[in-house]
Amino acid sequence: MRRKKKTTIVTIEARERMTIRRGGRQVIAWCDQCGADVPLVTPNEAAEMDGTDARAIFRGVESGEVHFIETGEGALLICANSLAGHYPNI
Repeated sequence: MRRKKKTTIVTIEARERMTIRRGGRQVIAWCDQCGADVPLVTPNEAAEMDGTDARAIFRGVESGEVHFIETGEGALLICANSLAGHYPNI
């Protein structure tokens, strides 16, 4: 008796775009959770925008409320659009 082999094909599509403007230091990249190109800020900049501290931003990242990406160098960048949805001061 011959067994049929089952083949599963998984396709993963990734999209990444990053624009860095040196003068104004604006970083724009694709946020998978928002499904759009968004402005990105550092955790300290996000905390300043929100009037809180970086620890609160890190808690938001860990809970999944705040979107983020990590650069190839391991730096954490926060999606400014996700801050607007969870932090009323922005």
